[in-house]
Amino acid sequence: MRLLNKILVVSSFIISTYIHAASIACDAAIANKVTVNMGCEVGSQKNDKLNPTLAVNDDAMFGITNWEFFGKIFEGGSGDNSLDINLSTGNYTFSATGDLQMGTWSMTSGIWTAFDDIMLVFKGGNPNFTGYHIKDGEISGSYMTPQLKDGKPQDISHITFYGVKGDGVECQATPCGPIPPVPEPSSIALFMLGMTGVGCAVRRRKNKQ
Repeated sequence: MRLLNKILVVSSFIISTYIHAASIACDAAIANKVTVNMGCEVGSQKNDKLNPTLAVNDDAMFGITNWEFFGKIFEGGSGDNSLDINLSTGNYTFSATGDLQMGTWSMTSGIWTAFDDIMLVFKGGNPNFTGYHIKDGEISGSYMTPQLKDGKPQDISHITFYGVKGDGVECQATPCGPIPPVPEPSSIALFMLGMTGVGCAVRRRKNKQ
């Protein structure tokens, strides 16, 4: 019985890791670090992970649960500052000019013909990621890192472009769309291993009687 109780406790912990709190509104210190936005939220998770599900959809950022991942710039704190987005309605570009602390961002004119919603997610030294819901129709603006530690600005490690496509818009190339889920999460495998242990313990107890 003691073994069963331990396994149930471990299983409950594993399952709870899949239950995430919702995102929260940004405080005034970072709400307008990225312009022009119509909302700023902080995710509940440490990073805007892509597998087995998108963290931004787990958190229902800005009340939306069908965000699609289109790519990153400044990945790893360096690298390309331009992202090509290829859709059936045309080819679009999201880019930034500046450094890991501040600069300007821009998108190809006409991009709003393909998207209903656009969100830019910033990640850096702060434990959680920060998302900015870009105001409809805006194709350029400025950014300052929203990642603060003890009140000090931290370098951006990446800026991720998420969008909700308009009706009838399809992707023509990767990266585009949600990342396919992992067929069997490791937590399920651990749970099944634990249940196997319960079965073995029960059989051993019967053999001793």
